[in-house]
Amino acid sequence: MSNFNRSFFAALCLLLAFSFTAVADNLKPRGKVLKYSGDIEIVSAAGKSRKVNAVNEPVHENDTIVTKSQAKIVVQFDDGALSVLDEKSRMRVEQSSWFSWLGGKVYFTFKKVFGGPPRHVRTANATLGIRGTTFIISENPGQAGESVALKEGLLEVKSNGPAFEIHRQKQLDEFAAFKQEQEQAKQAMEDEFAQYKQDMQKEFVEYRRQFLLKSNRVIILSGYRVDEAAMSDGSKKDFEAFEAEAEEIIRAFRAEKH
Repeated sequence: MSNFNRSFFAALCLLLAFSFTAVADNLKPRGKVLKYSGDIEIVSAAGKSRKVNAVNEPVHENDTIVTKSQAKIVVQFDDGALSVLDEKSRMRVEQSSWFSWLGGKVYFTFKKVFGGPPRHVRTANATLGIRGTTFIISENPGQAGESVALKEGLLEVKSNGPAFEIHRQKQLDEFAAFKQEQEQAKQAMEDEFAQYKQDMQKEFVEYRRQFLLKSNRVIILSGYRVDEAAMSDGSKKDFEAFEAEAEEIIRAFRAEKH
């Protein structure tokens, strides 16, 4: 065999090995189904749809998970993330450490990972940078946009377009707790509290391309307008419902070392 043929054969072998490795990487699952109920589809990047029929069914990069009416699914991923999709929800699994919320109501919990790539969830108008957090993204009822309720951790919220117009209200929690501790409610204190509440509910507006969302807060995104407030009772009930749906799974997930 001539030197040219040997070199050509060696180069061809390297090319084939690289191709097989790339194919294997693409076939490697990004996650797996831990629990499901109802009618659920997984749609590949090529548009091929398959039904979820078993626990441990794999989920791959660029798959879109779609839950139909009265369906729910719990999926664990290879990058320290776990998601619970409510009925009529859609989420795309991107490259490692990236997800896209496409609609409905989705619960996310992420482990703290040191030294790994940053994790992100993308919505229509924002990209959420993850810092060991538990949160829910849901559609705004009766209007366009989405809401993000953060239970614990921090979220770095970055605009996918122009600067956000951020409307905030100050929290009343500390003052309300102080008032509740008082044994006697005098009229003067009631008047003082009413005035304080009125003052604290005044909106403050600022324009920023990114900001931090702290725990027990909720933002409503309508285009690039952001309204931030304390977490409502409704949001707290959403967390309770999701965590009841996957209580044992979430507990085991958080106990694992990543």
